[in-house]
Amino acid sequence: MDGKSCDQVVSILIEPRYNYSYVNPNLVDKCGLNKEVHAESWLVYLATGIKKTVHHWLRDYAFDLSGTPTSTHLNVLPLGSYSMIFFVWIGCRFGGLR
Repeated sequence: MDGKSCDQVVSILIEPRYNYSYVNPNLVDKCGLNKEVHAESWLVYLATGIKKTVHHWLRDYAFDLSGTPTSTHLNVLPLGSYSMIFFVWIGCRFGGLR
């Protein structure tokens, strides 16, 4: 899905299976965003089998998700071809599947 961040078109993966949302550090640097340090870091296991440590995050980051203004906390993690991975809990957000 396409979105917009810092007046740039970004590629966003919508992922209902994850518990956290992520942003690529390249986008953080390109937009000059202020990232914060997590009180405690943790390991994330990527689909490639590689482990990465999450150290930083963005608080209440606002971006455009296909024309819808959105805001969420984003953990900073190298994501390959995506700018963001956005967690959406369908049951909570949209009343569940019927």
